[in-house]
Amino acid sequence: MFFFFEHHGMKGKDFFQVTQMRNQSFPAHLHRAYELIYVTKGTLFLQIEDKNYTMTGGDLAFVFHNQIHYFNAEQGCVVHIILFSPEIIGSFYSLYRDYIPENNVIHLSNELDFSLCDSIYAQKSLLYHVCALLLKSTNMKKVSKRSQTAVLQQIFAYVDQYYQTDCSLKVISLAIQYDYAYLSKLFVRMTKMHFTEYLNNYRISQACYLLRQQQDLILNIAEKCGYTNMRSFHRNFRKITGCSPREYLIACQSAEYEQK
Repeated sequence: MFFFFEHHGMKGKDFFQVTQMRNQSFPAHLHRAYELIYVTKGTLFLQIEDKNYTMTGGDLAFVFHNQIHYFNAEQGCVVHIILFSPEIIGSFYSLYRDYIPENNVIHLSNELDFSLCDSIYAQKSLLYHVCALLLKSTNMKKVSKRSQTAVLQQIFAYVDQYYQTDCSLKVISLAIQYDYAYLSKLFVRMTKMHFTEYLNNYRISQACYLLRQQQDLILNIAEKCGYTNMRSFHRNFRKITGCSPREYLIACQSAEYEQK
C-alpha cells in the first residue's frame, strides 16, 4: 500500500517514515500524523487547505495533523516526505494540538540529513529543531474541530479500502449514510476538486507505485487499481502523469539501472 493515506500516525507512538520522491504529485489527503515536506531540488506547488505555496530547494512545509493538503511537482523536483506520530514530539503536540501555523513553510539555511535519524533520540532531536524554527518564523492560531473534516476522513478511508471496486461517491454516501448531494458539495469545497478527479488521482498513484515494483503486467495493474476499461486507464494515466504507463515503466527501469 502506498504511503500517503490518512491512517498514518494512527498506529504506533514511534511511527517515523522518510520517503524520497522525484517528479511526483499527490491529490488532496489528510491524516493524523504530522508531515514534513522538504524540497531539495526543483519547484513544488503545495496547497494546505486554502493557502498556496511555491516551494524551491531548501524550503520545508510543516503540515499539521488533519490539515487537507496536496501538491504538484515540476519536472526535476526532488522531495523528502517525513511522516511521524504526534507523540514523538509529545510536548509540542500537547501545547499545539488545537493550533495550526499561519504560515506552514519555512526556509532552511542548512540541509537536513535524514541518514542520522537512526534512533528515536535522533528523530526527536531533528523534529524538535524543526518545531523551534517554525515557532520562530510564524504565529500559531487556534482552530475549532470541524465535523466536516471527520466526514471527509470517512470518504478517504472508504477510497483507501475499496478503490479497486466500484467506488463512486453515490456508493460511499450509502455506506457512510450521508446525503449524496451534501457529500458532493462538501468534497469540492474542502478539496477544491471533484470526487471523480480525486479517485482517478488516487488510482493512478497506486498504479505508479505498482509499476515501480516492476512485478506485474500493465493490464493486471490497471485492474488492481479499479479500472475495467484500459482506454480509460491509459487516458487518465497520461492526463495525470504526462506519459503513458509503458513510458513510465521504461523510465523507472532506466532510473533503477542508473542507480546500480
